[in-house]
Amino acid sequence: MVRLSHLPKPAIFILGFFLAASLLLPLPYVILTPGQGQDVLHSMIKISGQKTYPPTGKLLLTSVYVTSPDSKLFGFEIIPAWISSNSIVYPRNAIYPDNTSSKEIDATNVAEMVGSQQSAAAAALTYLNFPVKQQTVSNSAGVKSTKYVLPFPVTFALKDTGGPSGGLVFALAIVAKLTPTDFLKGRIVAGTGTIDMQGQVGAIGGIDDKLVAAKRAGATLFLAPVANCNDVTHVPAGITVYSVNTLKEAISVLKDSKSAIPHCTWQRNR
Repeated sequence: MVRLSHLPKPAIFILGFFLAASLLLPLPYVILTPGQGQDVLHSMIKISGQKTYPPTGKLLLTSVYVTSPDSKLFGFEIIPAWISSNSIVYPRNAIYPDNTSSKEIDATNVAEMVGSQQSAAAAALTYLNFPVKQQTVSNSAGVKSTKYVLPFPVTFALKDTGGPSGGLVFALAIVAKLTPTDFLKGRIVAGTGTIDMQGQVGAIGGIDDKLVAAKRAGATLFLAPVANCNDVTHVPAGITVYSVNTLKEAISVLKDSKSAIPHCTWQRNR
């Protein structure tokens, strides 16, 4: 250990300068904090031309707040976030691609959200044995993507949220609204995960923060992708986490959670 009193004054000055600079100059980091839990059952999803049923309880879409790539974060902001158990600090280039503007990132996030909604509708209706067709379409730049043709309209009303991680929750909400049996049973259920037309659930980011958001919104049961098992480092008291690989598994858990083994063990034991 080096005692400052034994250092020459110029060295102390230089050390103090760099310490002050680390606190007062912007640094290339972003901060992730828990967002909120939004109920998607009652107003976010509209199904037309098909009989629907009113499920009880709530189905929460969980989110994570991330500082903008254009935000200037200083050391005096980053240090408390780094110490806090409810925040995560990442290097900016670990979250955002280099040389990408906020406008481009926002556009990507919106496109991913729209894609997740379309995939969720296709997965839910495929699970319920409705006919769903796939079409390959190209945009003005010649980039190809998949479009799903549904047998009846399914529309979403969701603002200020982006990314693909709501797929599983959207699909569950659609199945719940089209199923006479109420498998939510009045519970507040939260979840996260991408989804494809076949109902496969994929990994997402920020799962610890989403668990905190779910807890704050009153959830008692949380559905997580199996691929995120190693990312869960803390489960808030009062929440039981079930890991799922597919939409079918998620619905099985909700229908009979007493027979399912919590967290990342029940698939391994089957």
